[in-house]
Amino acid sequence: MKSTKVRALVGRELSTAVAWLVLLLAALVGCRHAPELVKAETYPVCCTEAIPATNRINLEQLKDVPVPEIVQFGGLKYVNDAGKEVNITTWRDFVRYRQAGYRDADNSVNVMSGWFWRTRGQIPFLETAIPARQGFVRGLRPGRDLVRLLPLDIAPMLGEESNDVDDAIKQHKSWLEFYPQTRITEKTGTEMSLRMGRYEMSLTILAYGDFNHDGFDDMLVCYFHRVTDGTFYYSGLAVLTRTNASDCLRTLPADF
Repeated sequence: MKSTKVRALVGRELSTAVAWLVLLLAALVGCRHAPELVKAETYPVCCTEAIPATNRINLEQLKDVPVPEIVQFGGLKYVNDAGKEVNITTWRDFVRYRQAGYRDADNSVNVMSGWFWRTRGQIPFLETAIPARQGFVRGLRPGRDLVRLLPLDIAPMLGEESNDVDDAIKQHKSWLEFYPQTRITEKTGTEMSLRMGRYEMSLTILAYGDFNHDGFDDMLVCYFHRVTDGTFYYSGLAVLTRTNASDCLRTLPADF
């Protein structure tokens, strides 16, 4: 009778040990394969609502679609050193003539260059973007928290004051350390307008993806600067990223 109880007890203990061993092996297998599952689906390349659905597909065709706002004003006039003028309405011509040394015929039409960046600037980035394995930017939305994380590399660089910005960058100052008076004047889900003293700036989030193929998720933004006491303004694109949740954002080189 005693030996029967002992065998039953040993049997139960053995069954329990086997069960725990099976669970342990399953956990180990799961741990080994989990990163591959996350890698495949967590951070796909995507555009924000700032880019209309019609501008997200067939990027090659989009290069030849005129920008409506620019057409409305008769096109963007560019001129080269020989004085030859061209009229530009498409992204393909915008890139081609810039690379050929053409420039704005009149600085007052810089705002039209901004329309190109804002409506077509995503094209070269989306053409090379890949899904990211890790990410710390996709949850950021226009607002005070995003302002706090902005890099000074995209701050207004106008006149002699650009030297002050350069010095602040070298000292690793944050946006709010350099512009403590920053106010948000407008905000949507993808865009915000800021006022910093005599400067105004708009920032639009266009797309997400791994643009430099380092495994981390990046944020493509378009920015626009102007002075409130003059007529000078300019715009451009920047890729912002960070490799952990406690860092401020930094810019990636545009030419990778």
